[in-house]
Amino acid sequence: MTNATIPVLYDLVTGDGRSLSPWCWPVKMALAHKNIVVETKALIFSEKDQVIAAGGKTFPLLVETDGQIFDDSRLIIHHLEEKHPDPTLFPGGISGLSHYQFVFRYCQAILFPTLVSMILVDIPDVLDPRDKDYFITSREKRLGMSLADYCAKREDLRPTLNNQLDPFRKAIAVGGFICGDAPAMSDYTLFGMLQWARVTSPFELYDQYDDVWDWMEKMLDLFDGLGRHTAKA
Repeated sequence: MTNATIPVLYDLVTGDGRSLSPWCWPVKMALAHKNIVVETKALIFSEKDQVIAAGGKTFPLLVETDGQIFDDSRLIIHHLEEKHPDPTLFPGGISGLSHYQFVFRYCQAILFPTLVSMILVDIPDVLDPRDKDYFITSREKRLGMSLADYCAKREDLRPTLNNQLDPFRKAIAVGGFICGDAPAMSDYTLFGMLQWARVTSPFELYDQYDDVWDWMEKMLDLFDGLGRHTAKA
């Protein structure tokens, strides 16, 4: 039975219960940033009907205590900021919000497709057995080829990924985080992408001498190790 006194977050998970989605992770970090307690419903792909039954379309889905439904990560984040303005997710006000909007779109349109081409073949290995056939069949139909063929040249994509991460390295070099001297929503957005890769694929995207590695280690330790408690693939 859902506890109506706190919001409910529908989260997509692997076969062993690890939070999976690159879109769910930023929401989880935003909730922790604002110290908001939620009831988490951890579901696999095959249980998506529960999201639909709750009034949503996909993961993540947040159902507020008053019944309001937010089923897109950006809608959830803007709602959280409006309802719980302190501490802010967008330091600097409008400029911070604009920064986040740019980072979100960059991650969605530029970084995400590259990561998919590098790790998609590994994802079935971490899914619940009930999800594997659906995931493989639906993705291969969409791609028009096998997952193995789609990721066959992932080693060749390392220079591309390296270049795509470089703007973040430049930002991290200034204050230690993308948002400056403390993490905020732009950090959580990139973290969602890289954490998704971390928990679904053993393929190493960057080495330990990379500034992104150091930043990721700090991000994993935030909020009592929220990210680090989810094991690496």
